[in-house]
Amino acid sequence: MGNTGSVQSSKSRKERKRESGDSADDRPGKNKRIVNGSESRTNGREKIKCRATNPFIIFFLRLRSKKPKEHVTVIARAAGKLWTQMSPEQRKKYIDLANAEKKRRQERKRKRKSRRK
Repeated sequence: MGNTGSVQSSKSRKERKRESGDSADDRPGKNKRIVNGSESRTNGREKIKCRATNPFIIFFLRLRSKKPKEHVTVIARAAGKLWTQMSPEQRKKYIDLANAEKKRRQERKRKRKSRRK
């Protein structure tokens, strides 16, 4: 039994990768920054994009704020079930809030662009 076939040589995996020329940087797709969203900000060297908040997330966060000690997965499951049972009229409140947030972010973005010029 045991791992007799998996005995490694004295070199570590990292050392072998360096010698062979394989590195995490050479792998396709690892360093690409594919980000969806409406605005971006820089954080040191990387550029971070912020997504607009969707209606369900607003609903979920409000539900979560009512029970802060409850585990997130429990709240997420409950929120999903409640969201699917809600009528379009009930959801409209959260859709309006999401649209207002989107508009606010676009205004902030415009103001920043006008300050740069």
